[in-house]
Amino acid sequence: MIPNFVWCLLLLAMLAAATVLVYRFARRTFLLILCHNLVWAGALVLIATNLIAYKTAKPVAWLTLATGLVAFNLGAWLISSILDRRGKPIAPRRRAGWLSVNTSFAATRGVYYAAFALYCVGFAVYLASIQVRFGITTLLFHPAVIRGAHGESYLESVPLPARLLLYLGPLLFVFLVYRPAIDKSFPVVVRVLGAVALAASMLALLQRTNIFLAILLWCAALVSQEWRVQRDEGRVEGRRNLRQRWNGLPVAWRVGGGFVALGLAALLVFQGVGGALNKTGQESLRSGAVASALGRSGLVAPFQYYTAGTMAFLQLAGSDNQDAPPERVRGTFVIGDWNPQTWGASTFSSVLKVLPGVPHVDPISPFIDTGVPTNVFTWLEPFYRDFRLPGVLVATAAMGAGFGWLFIRRFRSQTVFWISCVCITTVFLAPFVTRINSTLVISLIIYAAVITLASRWLTHRTVVIEATGKNEIPL
Repeated sequence: MIPNFVWCLLLLAMLAAATVLVYRFARRTFLLILCHNLVWAGALVLIATNLIAYKTAKPVAWLTLATGLVAFNLGAWLISSILDRRGKPIAPRRRAGWLSVNTSFAATRGVYYAAFALYCVGFAVYLASIQVRFGITTLLFHPAVIRGAHGESYLESVPLPARLLLYLGPLLFVFLVYRPAIDKSFPVVVRVLGAVALAASMLALLQRTNIFLAILLWCAALVSQEWRVQRDEGRVEGRRNLRQRWNGLPVAWRVGGGFVALGLAALLVFQGVGGALNKTGQESLRSGAVASALGRSGLVAPFQYYTAGTMAFLQLAGSDNQDAPPERVRGTFVIGDWNPQTWGASTFSSVLKVLPGVPHVDPISPFIDTGVPTNVFTWLEPFYRDFRLPGVLVATAAMGAGFGWLFIRRFRSQTVFWISCVCITTVFLAPFVTRINSTLVISLIIYAAVITLASRWLTHRTVVIEATGKNEIPL
């Protein structure tokens, strides 16, 4: 059987070639593809180091993974080619009517205040639930007790409307720290203190998901906006000034430095939350698969989270076990390679679980042995569980085309811009877990649309009133 190291090299070469081809023939989606290919390449490079001795995967599993990677690139290239033939412009379209009036910001202060107030209501309900069940002092000084004994049930006890309001957190955080997002930017002190308060509230949820989505959404906004800034600078001042300097530094250095800083912040958050909840990855050391150098570094947990999902998917794709997994019992730890075909129940689990009487797949997958146990399987998992290789091919190609379409058209309105940014955050998490079909991401897309459209409507209403003196908007 071919070693994992060799397969990693082959897939890295394939990703490099795909990136070059997209840059040459579908440049309008290049940054999107670069994010996708780099995040997968990082996981493959770390796997190839063998710092965790993962089990050797079957060739058919590696080919299934390769299909998903190539299909995403092909989908983005296809939509770029179609739009190029139609001559679709990149610049924002300006027409009469509030739905098409372009603005340079996502939210007005008034809309932001309203969304922030709703988030505070949701967080207050969460704190009240924690106080009734455990006490606030337990949350502050012994958070591992809440997570260790009760898993995710402490969140499930919060009423659903309040839980949905908590999903506003990442969007509010990014609107605050990303200066162009609000029409009248707050003073620096307010922005910093507000960002710290929002980050603390998301950390108080005792899981990494919301705060990680906030950081990744910030990264997505930087990826999208910087490309536009450089195009504008090049168009206005000429090609020779494309490398515009800011505070004495080239744009590329500024963007690169920002990503390094955000990466370090994400690592600190990951390690900090993991330490508070006693989730440091040290249990993996007992498996004997972790190299001593990695074990001594204290980075076992982030290394495993970044790489184990890929290897788990490969083990899943190579499994012939068609049996259904046992029903999950809270507090138990069961490992197996169960691989029954679920025919849509995995991909649409977030929708099916809210329909009474409709069976759905448990969103928490059973653990699988990759050399170390894990229960995340990359974003390819639900498509493979539902429809095997054809599902991976069609779904990833469709996501590449859909995300590419949004990315190309992101400057036509702030609504499209922010929906595109939310989709890019799921690309950053591709080697780890599927998020595009999660309740959190679906809620973020809806919130982004509501906030931007409401802000645009209010802005246009104000312009009409100032221009006509009438408190009405013509149809």
